[in-house]
Amino acid sequence: MKLPSSRSRQASIAIEINPLDAAGSATKKRGKVIKSASELDQFNRILANQKLMELARRIDEINPKQKKLEQ
Repeated sequence: MKLPSSRSRQASIAIEINPLDAAGSATKKRGKVIKSASELDQFNRILANQKLMELARRIDEINPKQKKLEQ
């Protein structure tokens, strides 16, 4: 997913995780709320996937480096 730029950061690319429902369709939700142990298990399996880790590393390589905001 492409994230637009804002006043505090440049445009970048991110990963949106959208698990499938029982029928095999994408849930099409953002900011998923976990309602059961089976949903948590599904997310854990997705997050443990090596292909996802490789994708995240490649995104790190192409996204612009963000300046750390002073707090």
